[in-house]
Amino acid sequence: MAPPRQPDPFALSREQRRRGARVVASAADDAGDCARLLAILGLNPADGLTAPEGRL
Repeated sequence: MAPPRQPDPFALSREQRRRGARVVASAADDAGDCARLLAILGLNPADGLTAPEGRL
């Protein structure tokens, strides 16, 4: 029997993912650069589109 899985201590919250994607988008040279940087960081473009937590 396998031991129970522990939550990933390095997992990012939805808000951290949103902020990270937005920082990358603002620093990127163009859309291709943005997509590459997001992929390297394990983020998706949609991560930057979500509403901040507590705001809808």
